[in-house]
Amino acid sequence: MKHDDPRRLVRWSRRSFVLVGCLLLGAPFAVLGQDSQLRAERTVTFAVGKAAPLDAKVGPVNIQSVEFSDRGRGSTPGGIAGIVRGGASASEASTTIRSHFMVENPSRDEWEVTFTLEFVDKSGKLIEKATKKSTWEGEAKPLDFDHAILEYVVPLIAQVRVKLEGRLD
Repeated sequence: MKHDDPRRLVRWSRRSFVLVGCLLLGAPFAVLGQDSQLRAERTVTFAVGKAAPLDAKVGPVNIQSVEFSDRGRGSTPGGIAGIVRGGASASEASTTIRSHFMVENPSRDEWEVTFTLEFVDKSGKLIEKATKKSTWEGEAKPLDFDHAILEYVVPLIAQVRVKLEGRLD
């Protein structure tokens, strides 16, 4: 066979096509192999005053733990200023549950994390759902997530599903 034989050119083209195809298809698999999950979900037992480990990671952001506290009757996420401005009103039937998360982002990039809390009873039925977003950029800082809830349902809460979703901001 000569160097200018068309069959050799066709054979080389097929090899090139397969090589390029493997490189292109291999790229997404390499990305999938990296530790870059953008979602995480953990379920913790609801206990006031006791930190529960989460050990979750979304992107580079580490969410280490959560601690719940009952802020009491009449405590609103906006505080007294929120009541005066006409925001949330203090109710005799409600209380505020604070979820205190320990979070760190060691990277220099700013990441936004959406926290969704689902308060569930012992049979797994949803009682209440709350969502909050916050950002971290090369820092470790806690997140306090206050949520007003009817006081009579607090004793019914058995677990909290914590859903986390991160994105580069």
